[in-house]
Amino acid sequence: MTSARQLPGIVLASATLAASSAALPVPAAAEAVAADRPRIGLVLGGGGARGGAHIGVLQVLEDLRIPVDCIAGTSMGALVGATYAAGADAGEITELVSGIDWSATLGTAGQRAQLPMQRKLAGITYSNNLQFMVSRGRLRPDPGLLATQNVEQLLRLLIADARAIDDFDALPIPFRAVATDLVAGEVVVLDSGDLSVAMRASMAVPGAFAPVTRGEQVLADGGLLRNLPVRVARGLCADVVIAVLLEQPAGDPAALGSLLALAGASLDAMIRANELAQLETLGEADIVIRVLTGDIGPAQFERVPETIPLGEAAAREQQAALARLSLPESDYRAWREAVGRGPTAEVELSAIRFLSLERANEEWLRSRLRMKPGERVPLAVIEAEMGRLFSSADFSRVDYRLIDADPPGSRILEIDAVERPGSQNFVRFDGGIAASSGGDVLFTLSADHRREWLNPRGGQWRNAIQLGQESEIATFLYQPLDVAQVFYVEPGLRLTRSFEDVFDDGDRIARYDLRQAGALLDAGINIGDALRLRTGLRWGHASAGINIGDSALPETRRSREAAWTLGAVLDTRDTAFLPTSGTFAQLEYISSGSGLGGEQRYSAVDAVIGHAIPWQGHVLQLAAGAGGKLGGELPPWRQFQLGGVRSFPALERGELRGEGYWSGSATWLQRVADIQTVFGQVLYGGISLQAARVSGRIDGVREGSVYGGALFLGGRTPVGPLRLSLGIASQDNVMLHLALGRPVSESSLLDKLW
Repeated sequence: MTSARQLPGIVLASATLAASSAALPVPAAAEAVAADRPRIGLVLGGGGARGGAHIGVLQVLEDLRIPVDCIAGTSMGALVGATYAAGADAGEITELVSGIDWSATLGTAGQRAQLPMQRKLAGITYSNNLQFMVSRGRLRPDPGLLATQNVEQLLRLLIADARAIDDFDALPIPFRAVATDLVAGEVVVLDSGDLSVAMRASMAVPGAFAPVTRGEQVLADGGLLRNLPVRVARGLCADVVIAVLLEQPAGDPAALGSLLALAGASLDAMIRANELAQLETLGEADIVIRVLTGDIGPAQFERVPETIPLGEAAAREQQAALARLSLPESDYRAWREAVGRGPTAEVELSAIRFLSLERANEEWLRSRLRMKPGERVPLAVIEAEMGRLFSSADFSRVDYRLIDADPPGSRILEIDAVERPGSQNFVRFDGGIAASSGGDVLFTLSADHRREWLNPRGGQWRNAIQLGQESEIATFLYQPLDVAQVFYVEPGLRLTRSFEDVFDDGDRIARYDLRQAGALLDAGINIGDALRLRTGLRWGHASAGINIGDSALPETRRSREAAWTLGAVLDTRDTAFLPTSGTFAQLEYISSGSGLGGEQRYSAVDAVIGHAIPWQGHVLQLAAGAGGKLGGELPPWRQFQLGGVRSFPALERGELRGEGYWSGSATWLQRVADIQTVFGQVLYGGISLQAARVSGRIDGVREGSVYGGALFLGGRTPVGPLRLSLGIASQDNVMLHLALGRPVSESSLLDKLW
C-alpha cells in the first residue's frame, strides 16, 4: 500500500500494474517440471522504496522450494518482478539492489563529473537544476522533475540480456507490468516490447518522472488504478496466487492539516480502494503476504536494504500456507535451472552507430565515447557511456540497442540519443538572499538564456540578466573551433553595476558605486571535463564613485580600460555548493596598460584552491588563496577584498579591502540531518578556522594577520543551498551570517570554492 503523504509530489512512490482477463499460454518452465501441480502466480504490489521487501519474500520462496510460473508487479514490484522473471535469483537480486547508489540513480550524485567543461562552468553559480524550454514563444518545463536517464540505465542492467526478448511470455518466467494510460484513464497491461521501458512506465509517478509515450497512449504509474494486479496474474497463468501487499501503519489525523497532506491522503485512499478490490478476488487457495514496513517511507530509497528482512519475516509468518506449494528438491532444482540465467558476457563491438540527430553533432558525441569498435565491453561500461552522452547535450534520454553482426558473436551498438523536442532555446531562473547581523540584507535575482547548437561544432549563445547587489546584463558567444570542442573562442559584451561598502577599521564609512561596461574576447583549451586554460583581451570603461558616505575617498570617473588576461580553472567537485569531495582551483592574471589603449596601468594575480575530503559521513574542507598587484596602482574595482559567509565568516562582506591578500581555512563538517538523502539534500554542522591578511588596505590600517573561527550549519535544501554561520575574529568581531539560494557575490575568488 503506497503512502503518498511522504511524497511531496516529486518522489517515487507507489507504482502499478493492472488487470487482464485473457488467458495466456502456460509457461514452458512450469510444464518442464510437473504437469499436475498448480501453477503459481506471484503478485508484487507497489510501494516505492518499501518494495525492497519483495526480495525478502523471494528468498523465502526459494528456501521453501516454491516455483513461480508467472509474475505481475507494480513500481518496485515491477522492478523486482521483472528482474526475477529475467532469470536472476533472489541472492543475485539482493546483491544488485543493495548495491544501487540511489542518490546517483534518482538524484544527481556523480553527474557533475560527466559534464563537459562549458556546461560545468555555465552552471557553476546556479542553485537549482530547473530549466525551461522555449517553444512557440512559451516556456515549457520538463514533464518530470527528475531525469529518467539513470533510472533507465539501472533497469537495463537489472534485466541484462533479457532486454532482447520482445514477447514477455518468452521470458524465463512470463511477466506483466501495468501502467495507467493518462489519455484514456484506463489500466494498460504491458506484455511485449522493451522490458526496461515497461518497467519504467510502471514506475512513472506523475510529476516526478516523465510519462512513457507509446503510440497514442501516455503511460504513467499504474498504482493510480491497480496497485496490486491480482487479476493480471490470474489471467496470465495462476491457479494459485501469492500476493505481496506492502502496508504502513494508519496515518495520524493530526497530520492532515495542510492541502498537500490532504491531497496525499486522498491518493492513499484511492490506492487502498483499488488494492481492496483486487484482494476481494482471492480464493481460499490463494495466499496474501502482508508486509508491515513501519516508518520506512516510499521515497527513502537509501533504506531499501532495511526492507528486505521485513519481507522475509512476513513470508515466514505464512510458511505453513506456503509449504503446501513446495516441490521436491530435484524438481525444484530442475525448475530453477530452467528459468535461471548465466553470467552476462562482455559485448564485442563490431561497430558503433547513431540514429539520426536533428541538432547535436554525431562526431562530437563519438569523441565523448571511451570505447571503440573491436573492443569487448561489459554492459555496465556501455550504460556508463550512455550517461556521459546524456550529459553532453540537451537530451531527454539516451538509449541503445545491440544488434547481431558479423563475425558471429559480435554486436553493433546502435545509439538513440533523443533530443529534447522543440526549440534549441533554454531558460533558467534563480535567486538568493544574504543577511548579516551587521545590517546587510542583500539579494540577487537572475535569468539565463542559452541557445544550443548554433552550428555543427556546438556554437552556444548565452544571455544573462541579474538584479541585486551586483546587477549585470551580458551576452556571450561560445564557439568551439574543432568537432571535439577542445579549442574555442568566446567573444562577449558585459555591463555590470555593483555597490561595495568601504570600512575603516571595522566601521562602515562609505559605499562605492562601481560600474563597468566592455567587450571581451577569450580563446582557450578544454582539457578533459575538469580543466580549462584560457587567455583573452578586455576593452571598456569603468568608474568608481561614492554613493553614500565619505567623499574624501578616491574616485575614478569613466576611465578607459584595456587589459590582457590569462586564466585557468580546475573543477572536480561533486557539486558547486558545499562539495563533499573534489577540488576547485582558479588562477587569474590581468595586465592593463596604454599598449592596448587603456588609461589604467596595473597588473595583478589571484589564485585560490580548495579541496573537500569525505570520511565516514564527515567532510574536511581545506582552502587557500593569495593575490596581489604586481605593478602600477589597482583601481577600486580591481582591489582584493575579504569578508562574508564564504570568504571569512567572522567579517562583514568586503570588510577588508586592499592591494593584496593571503587566506587559509579548514572546515570540519558533520552530517546532522537528512532532508532527502537520495537527492543530496543533507544538513551539516561543523566548525571552521581561518587566517588571513590584507596588505595595502584602503583604510590605511597597518594591521597584521586576522584569525577567526566559526560555527556552521549548512547544506542543500529543497529551496536551495543554505549557510548559517556564527563567526568570531581576533579583533573581537562577532558576526552572524545567513545565506540561502543563489550565492550573493563577495567579489572574491574565494567565494567560488564552496
